[in-house]
Amino acid sequence: MTDHYADYEALRPVGEATRTPDHELDARFGAQDQGEYLVGYPAEDHQRETNCPSCGTSIPPGQPKCRFCLTHHLDPSDEQRHSGTELSLLHVVHLFVESSTYYGAVAKGAAAATLLATNAFDPAVEECQLIYDFDEEPAAQVTDAWPALSPAVRVASKHGEETLAVTRERTTWGNTTRSPTEHATYLYDESGSAIQDEANLSTLLESAGDDGWLVPAIALQHSPVKTSPESWDHRVPTKTLLQCWECGRETTHRFSAFEENSDNGRSGQPIWDCTMCGAPCFGPDPRASQ
Repeated sequence: MTDHYADYEALRPVGEATRTPDHELDARFGAQDQGEYLVGYPAEDHQRETNCPSCGTSIPPGQPKCRFCLTHHLDPSDEQRHSGTELSLLHVVHLFVESSTYYGAVAKGAAAATLLATNAFDPAVEECQLIYDFDEEPAAQVTDAWPALSPAVRVASKHGEETLAVTRERTTWGNTTRSPTEHATYLYDESGSAIQDEANLSTLLESAGDDGWLVPAIALQHSPVKTSPESWDHRVPTKTLLQCWECGRETTHRFSAFEENSDNGRSGQPIWDCTMCGAPCFGPDPRASQ
């Protein structure tokens, strides 16, 4: 698993769990109060803000990532920075649900987000986290391209109409040609399935009437799993439906690694793990979809 200790360390308040004697800390803080600075560290007015490598938002010098990305262990989308178990930002998505109340919409949105992350309908989405569940607002670079992202909004409201209009504009509908590395799906229904047909969306809107809601969430993608010395595009699917010998039925499997044991004659074959029971099996090469 990915070692998240560095993120926890960066979030730890200054002075916590340190072995430095108090009188040394007092001397440091006293020097700062008097406008002095330590050897090897620039004075505050000489320090420059940097950008979070994960989302691009401005962060103080010396901080590895913004608080949002540190809290959720989000890493840069640059494939050279990834390991096989890390997550990176994909983009904001909206879950269309039908409910007569705000909290009912949030609950249905949470269920849809779970289904989206666990089924194989959209292999690009590894995890999906509702805006409602965040203790603090996501970085501006994630949300600025959208109207104000409420935890849930009625489609029939002015704000809902604006959000739906932007979502429609960005979605690649039907069989429209797009780059293999482009992910242009922004709408999902209550089952976690992508809404990629405008006729289907119109039917859902008509059926829900004033009870239609958009529940925004942040989609996270699985970082690429590298094979030495090669790696491939970070949008290669890492989920697929396979027959599980343990469950006795077809279940969603997640790509794990390539077989390294050359003694069994299967060296280099892809290994997939069942998301239900964890049982491994050999499956298709995820790079074949490129």
